Amino acid sequence: MSKKIFTVLLLAVFMLAQFSIASAAVVAGDASITAIPDFANAVDVDIDWAVTGMAGPSQNILIWSRIQNLAVPAVYSTCLDVATIIGTSDASGTFTYVLPAVANGDVVEFLITVESTNCAGAVAPLATEAAMGETTVDSASVRGFYANPPYLDVDVFIYNNPVACNTWEMWGVVSDDYVKPLGYSGFGKWNPLVSGTFAPPAPVGADDELLSWPFTFPSTASDKWAFTVWPEDAAGNKTPVWGVFRDGNLLPPVSDVERADCVDFSDTAGTDTELYVRYLASLDLISGFADGTYGSDLNLTRAEASALFEKANGYDDTMLPATAPAGCEFTDVTASDWFAGWVWQACDDGFMNGVGGGLFDPNNLLTRGQVVTIFNNIQVMGGGAVGSYLDFVTPNSKTVLDVEWNNWGGNLRYAAFTDVSVGAYYAYPVLYAYEVGVADGTSATTFSPDQAATRGEFAKMLYRALSRVANW
Repeated sequence: MSKKIFTVLLLAVFMLAQFSIASAAVVAGDASITAIPDFANAVDVDIDWAVTGMAGPSQNILIWSRIQNLAVPAVYSTCLDVATIIGTSDASGTFTYVLPAVANGDVVEFLITVESTNCAGAVAPLATEAAMGETTVDSASVRGFYANPPYLDVDVFIYNNPVACNTWEMWGVVSDDYVKPLGYSGFGKWNPLVSGTFAPPAPVGADDELLSWPFTFPSTASDKWAFTVWPEDAAGNKTPVWGVFRDGNLLPPVSDVERADCVDFSDTAGTDTELYVRYLASLDLISGFADGTYGSDLNLTRAEASALFEKANGYDDTMLPATAPAGCEFTDVTASDWFAGWVWQACDDGFMNGVGGGLFDPNNLLTRGQVVTIFNNIQVMGGGAVGSYLDFVTPNSKTVLDVEWNNWGGNLRYAAFTDVSVGAYYAYPVLYAYEVGVADGTSATTFSPDQAATRGEFAKMLYRALSRVANW
């Protein structure tokens, strides 16, 4: 072999070796995950990424995932191609990563790499490689209920039952943590939708676990209409649509009764409890004073409360006992008192008890703790008079009291009241009433159970407690 040929061959071998070394070299680029949600649904998750310091005409950005295993480091089993970068040293973007098969509560870790090839030719990172970001899978939708105004018919309101007057409230409570401590992203939004011949106001509290959506039917309301919400958690899981609707082709249109103004009082306009007071007055469940006022800020006596509870239970003053039933004899309640029959009936039904020493204390003020305790005493009635708003036992016609307080099992809304001591007779009723939306706190951390209840507060709690559950 001539010296010239040998030199050419040696040069070719040297160049081939250099090419092989170059193709196997580590690719330049400093990759990172810049943002990732704490929780994701079981389908996909949006991940923000960035890479700096890339070199060369073409680089591939890859993202890897693994399900966290605290006992044994898991391998990066799944790779997806994020982007191919040509002639650029820095790049960033958002990538929607389609998750592998995951279960509720799984923690999925992610890693970004810069490669000279795509996923098909890339080698997975070592199991010991630290993840750049992680998300917890929340695959469970929110659960809860929505409720419509009090009414007597056994059919569910959304089908064909009218409201009592033109102003009412659709409301509901949801929770995402009934599967805690697994995936729990928290409540996200209600997604309210409206269709029909008129539009109600935006929901109040629509970004919280308790929805309050007041409506007023205008005189032009007619035929088809729908008010719906689509509760969603922070990870994007949605429940089936909850709604109040009528199809004008099949069911009665908005009636003249529904377009009529609710009973009004001279002092309720603009108050927080106006809707509840006026609606219940339209049902003859509460009443005002002779001067045309209702007195929302006035306190409620125990005697007055006994009458209001029993009116809701279907009683009027012609149906009350004339003498005290056994076990309900109180020395401060006599037959000549206007409230005697109401007190005796409330005692006989188990709603209200005496205060000890043979006394009922009819003229003393009813506290907020006592109000919710009475609601808790009511629960499933099954024995009210004809026309009782408390007495519902058929499967699809439940009130908040006889469904949610007995069958839900908790975990709707958690109270953080520092003034409700564990062992107090009202402790459980307070927490339950707040949980299902029947009662509010006086602040984020107080319920004020020993504070006298106002007539307005009572009206709101009574409206909510008598509301009909349409979905849960």
